[in-house]
Formats: sequence, C-alpha cells, structure tokens
Amino acid sequence: MHIALGYNWTLTSPAGYLLDALSTLGHTVTCVGTGHAERPGYDARAPVDHIVKQLPQTPDLYLWVDSPGHYFPPGIENLPIPTACYLIDVHLGTWRIAVARFFDLVFVAQKNMVEPYRHLLGHRQIYWLPLAAAPEVHRHLDLPVIYDVGFVGNLNLAHRNTPRARPIAERFHTNDFYRFYSPEEVAHIYSQSRIVFNTSISRDLNMRVFEGPACGALLLTDAGAYGLEGMFEVSREIITYGDDADLLDKIAYYLAHEAERTAIAAAGYQRTHAQHTYTHRAQIMLDTLTQPNFQQLAPMRHADAAQRFATRRIIYTHLHMLDAIFDEARAAKYNPFRRMWAALPCLARRALL
Repeated sequence: MHIALGYNWTLTSPAGYLLDALSTLGHTVTCVGTGHAERPGYDARAPVDHIVKQLPQTPDLYLWVDSPGHYFPPGIENLPIPTACYLIDVHLGTWRIAVARFFDLVFVAQKNMVEPYRHLLGHRQIYWLPLAAAPEVHRHLDLPVIYDVGFVGNLNLAHRNTPRARPIAERFHTNDFYRFYSPEEVAHIYSQSRIVFNTSISRDLNMRVFEGPACGALLLTDAGAYGLEGMFEVSREIITYGDDADLLDKIAYYLAHEAERTAIAAAGYQRTHAQHTYTHRAQIMLDTLTQPNFQQLAPMRHADAAQRFATRRIIYTHLHMLDAIFDEARAAKYNPFRRMWAALPCLARRALL
C-alpha cells in the first residue's frame, strides 16, 4: 500500500514512529506534511490535493497525525482517496472535533472519547487506537541502574500534577523531572530507573504508560485511566496507585522488594513488545481501512464552502495558522474587512499567548 503521511515533523511525534512502523510492514510512505532539517516536506499552506496529484504514484490512503506545531492540510476534503486521522490529545479541548469532520476514518488515542466523537460526527468510523512504544527508540539499554524513580514529560504543561512529583524528588533519587530529553535520552533515563512514575492529566493513557515498560522499568501509574486494564494486567505487569500517599508508599515498597519489582517489570516489558508497539497500531489502522464496510464518510466532503471555512477556521485559530485563514478568506473572495474579521480570533489567541 502507498500511504501519504501528513504531519508537522518533530523528534518525538507519534507520526514519526508510525512512519517507521508502516515502512517496517512493507508499505511505501510519502511525507506530504511540513518538513524539517532531518526530513523534507512542503509549505504548510500548499493544498494537499495539489501535492498528491503531483506524486509519481497515487496513494491508497492519506493519513494525518496529530502533532505539535502548526499544520493542517488545506484541501484535504478534495482528495478522492480515503483519508484518516489519528488524534492524540482528544482529552484537551474540543478543537479536534473540527479536525475529525474532514476525515473518513478517525482514530482517537483516548478510549472514553470514541462514543462522543461518533455522536458528534454522525457515523461509526471512529475507533480507539492507544498510543504505544517505538522499540527502535524505547528499548532497554545495558546501563547501570542509578535512579530510584524516572520521569520524562512536561510537568509544566500538566501543572496541576506538579505537587505530586515534588515529594518523590525530595524523598527518592530521581532524574531531573523538569528538563527536556531527546528520544535517545528517554531510553537512557528509563533503562537507568528502577521505577517509572506516571501521572496523567485527565485519566488518559499517555506515552509513558508504554515507553517505561518498553525500557524494562516497573511502571507505577495512576489508577483509573480509561482502557488501562485492557492494555496490561495490573499487579502482574504494571502497578497502579491511588492518592499521593499511596504513590509514595508503593515506591518505597517496590524499591525494597527487588525480586517482586523486577518480575513485574519483566512481564510489562514482554507485554509491551508483544502487543503495544507502533507496528501493532499501524497494522490495526490498515486492517480497519480494508474492512468491507468502509466508506468515505467525512462530513466536510459534502459540506458547502461556508461550512468548510467555518470549520477550518476553528482549526487554524487553535494552531495559530493566521496566513492559512487569510488564504481561505481570499479564496472565498471576502473583502479585506471581512478577511480581517475572520482572522480576529486567531489574532487574539496569538496576542494572549
């Protein structure tokens, strides 16, 4: 299969991991999103239907992956081929509902959002696809274990959980919870940690749930995340905690009981590499696409120009794509005053950040 992959290139994006996974499965992948020094790409304002027409081979699928940055493909609703998107942080805000309206097939990383999205979009081609580990990156390295507890993530973004991390760092030996780590450094930190501590923002299954066990550490994560128990066997492959006191008690317990800790970590490692890599997720995507009842159902395929512009403006405003809003307004032949009015929410959002 030939897949056109659209995303804003970053070091740690699931899109990059899916690109490698799809290639591993033997598929041809052409990147039609924005570029970076490490990988070529296209201008964010270039209509994706024009880009695809210029490719030597017509893709069988266009896949847009939710990535950090400022990119959403103009012209996506005009593609004659099936389109799919993978939405990552659907628990943070509602703007991704507008994104989903442009795609035939929608995958969401958070299980509890599947039914709300199906209801809002009016069709059933919306599926849960959890995040995963990239075994070429998240792997166990033969390094001395020097940390009691490891953590890599943005605690400043999830600021309400910052107090939870502070007593861990005060009581146990940890890495620096507040600095940025490259993907290679993540594997180093987790391979050197006895326990990987995880805290979610909104009971979501985030990347650490899979990356920690993939590197051979014991995962200690907050209980109640949507879909967690279907991913791992709690108490045999991972450990969960309740409140902050329980978290500290369980860290102390599993540090003191090495044999028990290493046995659970080994079981989590085996489960992750057997079922929870991006290669597994990519195969699920393609299997879903090839189901006999698949249809090209994106609501924006059949919407009028005004509906498309209104929906796209929500996305562009959130992504700070001011130039794209002006492009759309100009194409709609709006007068200069109306163009400025259309861009006002994006201008206001930029000014406030």
